[in-house]
Amino acid sequence: MERRKRRRRRGGRKRRKRRTVEGRKGRKGRKGRRSRRKWWVIEGRKRGGEAGGSGGSWRGGRGGWGGGGEGSSRGGGHRGGRGGFSPTTTQFQGDAILVTEMDKMTISGDNDNETIALSKRVLAFRDKQWVFPIRKEYNTTSGRPTYVIANYYELMTSTQTKIVRYVFEMTGPNRSKELVDSFIQKEFPTVVEYLCPDYGGYLYAPEDWIPGKQHFTYPAGHEFEGQTFTLKSRLVLNVDEYRDYLAASDVPISSILPLAHEETENCVIPVAFYAVSMALNAIIIRNPRLKNTHLIHEKGNTMYDSRKGKVLSQDPCSISGLDTGHSAQIIVGLHASVRPGSQRCLVNASKVTNLYYRTLPMEDIVNLREGTHGQGVNLENRLLDKTEEKGVNQCWTGVLIRVDLPDGTSQYRVLKRVHNGNAQQVIWETREGVQVTVEMYSIRKWCRAAEGQKFKVRLAASGSRDMIYHSSSAPFEYLATLKDEFSNMFHRAQDNLTLSRFGLDIGKELLKIQARTLAMPRVMMGRNSTADIDSDNGSWRPRGKSFHSPAALLPYILLEIRTGARAVRVDPGVGKSFKDLIIALLGKCRGYGMTGTEVAASGEFTLWLTSSRDDPRVDIENLFKGRIEGFKGGAAGAQVPLIFCLLPGSDSRYYNAIKRAGDVLSGVLTICMDGNKTSNQKIARDPGSYCETLALKVNLKCGGINHSTQSDLVLQHIFPGLESNTVMLLGADVSHSGRRDLPSISAIVGSYEPSHSRLYSEVAYQKNQEMIENMAEGVRSHLDRFHDKHKTLPRFIVMFRDGVSESQYRQVLDREVVAIDAAVDRAFLQSGTQRTPERPKLVVLVVGKRHHTRFFPPGATDKRHKTLPGLVVDRAITAIYEKDFFLQAHAAIQGTPRPAHYFVIRDDMDLSDTQIQELVFNWSFSFGRSFRSVSYAPPAYCADLACGRARAWIQHKVDDIRGGENLYPASASGSNSSSDITAVAQANLHGIAGDCGRLHEDLKETMCEAECNKIVCVEQNMDKVNIGNKRGLINIIEMHDA
Repeated sequence: MERRKRRRRRGGRKRRKRRTVEGRKGRKGRKGRRSRRKWWVIEGRKRGGEAGGSGGSWRGGRGGWGGGGEGSSRGGGHRGGRGGFSPTTTQFQGDAILVTEMDKMTISGDNDNETIALSKRVLAFRDKQWVFPIRKEYNTTSGRPTYVIANYYELMTSTQTKIVRYVFEMTGPNRSKELVDSFIQKEFPTVVEYLCPDYGGYLYAPEDWIPGKQHFTYPAGHEFEGQTFTLKSRLVLNVDEYRDYLAASDVPISSILPLAHEETENCVIPVAFYAVSMALNAIIIRNPRLKNTHLIHEKGNTMYDSRKGKVLSQDPCSISGLDTGHSAQIIVGLHASVRPGSQRCLVNASKVTNLYYRTLPMEDIVNLREGTHGQGVNLENRLLDKTEEKGVNQCWTGVLIRVDLPDGTSQYRVLKRVHNGNAQQVIWETREGVQVTVEMYSIRKWCRAAEGQKFKVRLAASGSRDMIYHSSSAPFEYLATLKDEFSNMFHRAQDNLTLSRFGLDIGKELLKIQARTLAMPRVMMGRNSTADIDSDNGSWRPRGKSFHSPAALLPYILLEIRTGARAVRVDPGVGKSFKDLIIALLGKCRGYGMTGTEVAASGEFTLWLTSSRDDPRVDIENLFKGRIEGFKGGAAGAQVPLIFCLLPGSDSRYYNAIKRAGDVLSGVLTICMDGNKTSNQKIARDPGSYCETLALKVNLKCGGINHSTQSDLVLQHIFPGLESNTVMLLGADVSHSGRRDLPSISAIVGSYEPSHSRLYSEVAYQKNQEMIENMAEGVRSHLDRFHDKHKTLPRFIVMFRDGVSESQYRQVLDREVVAIDAAVDRAFLQSGTQRTPERPKLVVLVVGKRHHTRFFPPGATDKRHKTLPGLVVDRAITAIYEKDFFLQAHAAIQGTPRPAHYFVIRDDMDLSDTQIQELVFNWSFSFGRSFRSVSYAPPAYCADLACGRARAWIQHKVDDIRGGENLYPASASGSNSSSDITAVAQANLHGIAGDCGRLHEDLKETMCEAECNKIVCVEQNMDKVNIGNKRGLINIIEMHDA
C-alpha cells in the first residue's frame, strides 16, 4: 500500500512537471452508472480523457493537454469529452507567461490570436476585479460547427491614424445639423471634409490641424445672427492604444481593463477607448453626408434616403376612428457604425426602415374620414368635431411644422394643439407690420411637416402588416442590397478624402465567421411522450399527443361584437360562423386531452354598435357589468368564466375595451378573435391551424401546461434537481408612452413550476424612465409566492432583463441587481436555513433585440436558404472581454431572422459559455402559447406581453391626454414652468393608475397585479401661437418656438 502511494506521488510530480513541456495525456474517465430507466443509459466516461466516452448520454469532461478522444479532437461517445491541446509559450510585457492555445479559430480566413489574447486575460483576471463576468472560453464545443456571413466590414487603421477632439459649443435659437455644416463650410472651406462633427458636442480633426481662432460671433444681419460657436478643450485620442485594447497586446493590463469601480460611458468599453469609437463613427459618416444631400441623417450613424419613400396603404393607423396614416411614408436607409471586434475594428452595416412624416401640405395628407369610407372633410366649411380634434392632435402634437407665410417667407414652429377658435384671431404679423387674421389665410395651405421627422403614431394591424411587407426581405436579397448600398455610399464614393486623411480604409468584403448550430432540446408532451421537433424551423406538431397537463374547460360565454346598427343593443345568440368556429376549437381542445369540452356555453350575446367610429368602451363595459358578471355567481371560490370574444376587426380599441372590462372591472378571463382573420376563406375552410393556436391559450387560461422542457438532459445537468422546483425564471421589461409627462409601465414575471411555461406577472406604473423602481418589491413578491407553494426558496434564480442598451448595463447592475439581492437576502432570512439551506444563486442576463446584427448562410440563392434555429455566434463580433453571444433561437417566417443578443452581467453559478448558451436556447422552447421556439427568452417575452396588457387598461386615458384633454388638473400656477409640468406628470400618473390600473381580485392568481409609484418629470416650456382658417370657423393650432 505504501509503495503504491509513493508511486502515485512520484507520478503526480512527474505529470505536473511534464505539463509545462508537452502537456499530459488526459486520464481515463470513470464509467457512468446505468440508469434504472431503460431508455437512459449512461455508459460514457463522466470525465473525458485519453479514452473519451463510449455510448455516453452526457458529454464527457475535457481531457488534458494533448489528451482526449482522438488526439486533440472531440472525445468519443455521444457528446464525449473534448481533447486537449499542445501548449504555446508567449511573451507578454516582459514576463514569461505560459498560455494554452485553446481553440483553432477562423475569422475571415485564419486567426487564432483571439484565443491567445483571451488566455492572457484569464491569467490576468486572478489579480483583477471586473465589472461584469469575463469570458473564460472560446472553445465551446456544443452543437454542429458551421460558418455564417455577418453584416460587418473590417475598418483598417494605421500608424497614421491621428485624431484630435474639440469640444464644440453652439448657442442660439438654431442648433440643427444643417447649421453645423453651414458653419464649417463658411469658416473652414478648405478642410470641410477633414472636420467631422458628431452633432452632439464634439468636433474631430486630424492631429496637425489647429483652428485660427476658437470663438465665433456674428453681427446683426448676418446669416448666423444670434448664433455663437466655440471650439475648445483640444484632446489627442490614442488610436494606437485602442488597437492594442482590441488585440490585448503591447499595453499594460492595468491600463486596458476597467476596474469594477470605474464609471464608463457605455459600461463595456473604457471611457478613453469609447471616445475613439465615437470619433471613428463621426469620421466614416462624414463623406456620405457631404456627398448625398438627399439623405436624412438620424441620430447616430443611420441615414435614410428621402427619395425612396413609400406611402402606407389606406387606413394604416386608426386614431379615434380616423384615418390619419396618410401623413406617413416608409423610408429605407442604411446604418453603419463602428464596433469593437476581437483583434480588429469593425463597421456594422445594415438595412433600416422607418416611418417619417410626409412634407406635403396638411390638406393632402390628413384625411379626416371614417375608416376607408367617404371623402375627406372640408375643414373650411365647418368646425372639427370632438373626435376629429382628438385624432388630429394625437397625430400632430409635438411635430415641427413649416409655416409658409403670405410674404413668401417660412417659419418653423412646434405644433402643440389643434382646436376650434375665433375667425378674427390674429395669427401673425408680417415684417411690413400687416396683421394677418384667420379670415385672410387658409389652414389648408400654410402648414406642412418639416423634413426628417419620425412618424410617432402607433400603427394599426393593417399598417403594421404593410410596414413588415415593405421592410422585410429574404436573406439573399437583403445581402445583395446591403452590399450594393454600402458600396455606393462608402466604397464607390469619389475621392473619399475623409478616410484617406485619417489613414482609414474599409474592407471590401463582409466577414465570414465561425458559428455553431445547437441541437434541439427535448420537449415533453402528455403521457411521457416527446415532441418531434423539426430542426429546420424549430417547431413541432403534436398530432396524436395531448398537452403536458391538460386542464378542465371553465364555464364559457360567447360574445360577438358587430357594427352597423341604428342603435346600440344586445341580442341573445351569436352568428353561425362564430358558433362553428367555437365547436371546432372545443374539438381541438378535446383532442389535446382537455375535459369538459362537451358542456354548452353558459350564455351567448351579440353586442350591436352603431358605427366603427364610435368609442366602444362604454358600451362594452356596460355589457360586462350588466350581463357577464351575473354568470360568475356570488359564492366564494366560484369559478371565473372564460369569455370568447369575436371582434369586428383589428381596431385596438375593441381589444383594449374587452381586456379592461374583463381584467379590471368584472374579473373574468377573455380570449379575443379578430373577425377579419376568422372570415378569411382559408381559415373558414380549414380552421385547424387557427384553432390549434387558440387551444394553447385556452389550456393556459384554464390552468394547464401545454409542454415542458424540464426533462431535457442539458438543463438537468446544469441545474441538478430541476424537476424538484429548484429553479425560478424571472423576466423584466419596461414600456413607455412616448411622452415624459405620461407614465411608463414595468413588468416583472416569474415561474413557480419546473416547466416554466406558466409565468405570473407583477405590473407597476412608474415615472418615465427605463430603470425599474419596484424591482425589489416585485422580486420579493415572486419569492414569497414560490415559498408559499413549495415551502422553500429556489436554489437558482435566472433573470432576463429586456429593453436596456449597452450604456445602461452598469445602471442595471448597480440599481436593479442590488435590489434583487436585497429581496433575495430578505426572503432567505425569513425562510430559515432548515427549509432553505443555502442562499439562492443569481444569474442575470440582458436581452437585446434592437441591434443591427444579421447572419446569412454562405451561398444563399433563394428564399429557402436561411440560418437555422439554434445558431450561436460568440466570437469575432461580440464583446472582447465580457460574456456575451448572439443566439437565433427561432426560424424566421418572413424576411431575414434577427438574432437576440445576450450579455451576462451577473453569474453566481460560474456557468461556462456553453452552459449559458444551451440553457437559453432550450428555454426558448418553453413559451406556452406556441408549438415552436420564440426569438428570445420567454421570461423577457412574457414581461413585454404583460406591459402590453397593462397598457390596454389605460390606453383610452393616454389617448385623451395626447388629444389635448386635461383629465387630471394639477395644482399649477399656469406659467408652464418646470415645476408645473412636473406636477402635471405626477397628476397624470396617479390619476391614470387610480382610475384604471388595478387588476380584479378574482384574477390575481391567474395574471398580474398592478401597483402605482410616484413620478417626477421635466418638460420644456411651451409658448402659445394661435393659427387658424377662414370663414369664421377655425381650428386653432398652438405652437412653440422650434
